[in-house]
Amino acid sequence: MQVSVTGKQLNVGEALRHHVETCLAEAVGKYFNHAIEGSVVSSWTGNGKQVRADISAHVGRGILMQGHGEGVDAHSAFEAASDRVAKQLRRHKRRLRDHRPAHTGKPVDFG
Repeated sequence: MQVSVTGKQLNVGEALRHHVETCLAEAVGKYFNHAIEGSVVSSWTGNGKQVRADISAHVGRGILMQGHGEGVDAHSAFEAASDRVAKQLRRHKRRLRDHRPAHTGKPVDFG
């Protein structure tokens, strides 16, 4: 999975970049094996006291998960956003599973 990490008026260091790439790939890979891409944008909020992290993960054909989180630093903001995206992925994967009983292969006799 290709992950891009950017910051708006915020310095994204190598430690944050590595943390984001590993955690996002792990969270998405838990539910979808062949994710396409992910992007994380960190920026200051309007009041300038908190950091906001926006995650957009394209995990499959027509499946785009987005989430955001806020925290006092970029790491905590990413963790909050990552938890939201992981919850969305878990719920989506649960909806995709087939809950009908398995077909037994026996012919149906209608009369």
